[in-house]
Amino acid sequence: MELHQTSSRPVHNFTLVPVGFEHVPALLDVYRQCEDFLALGPQAYASIEMVKQDLRLSQKAGGLYRGIVNADGQIVGVLDVVPGGFEGDPAVAFVELLMIAVPFRGRGLGEAVLAAAEAEICANPAIREIQLGVQVNNPGGLRFWRRMGYTACGEPEDLPDGTRAMRFRKGIERTG
Repeated sequence: MELHQTSSRPVHNFTLVPVGFEHVPALLDVYRQCEDFLALGPQAYASIEMVKQDLRLSQKAGGLYRGIVNADGQIVGVLDVVPGGFEGDPAVAFVELLMIAVPFRGRGLGEAVLAAAEAEICANPAIREIQLGVQVNNPGGLRFWRRMGYTACGEPEDLPDGTRAMRFRKGIERTG
């Protein structure tokens, strides 16, 4: 599947679709479109094994690994969310991955996808907080998450894969 965007119009018309191992070829195309992001970590180039590893990690963590599908039926990104019980805390959800192919960035798709994910997470009344990690060498990611209302908590951590990341959090306001 090739990813092409022919205009600069907003790309808010999307669907979050469960994807799995049968979708690896299409997901690999997305990962290849995101090698600028991947280059910030230990593996700069996308591979079938990288996609499969992410799918396995999501399953192990109880994640919801979804393709971001545009109005043309193309998978243009990936969202992976642990909807609750992160690190054994039933009140914490975790965004494992939000990755959008280069041709579809910069027009509000990430914000729209995150809003949809947050709405789904917040439907669970037990959730009090959403967390995520951002590599410290990802200034665009740091700006995005701060703009979306997430705040850094704690000091940057050295991760086993050799990257350094900052944990971010967003509290869920409950009324009633």
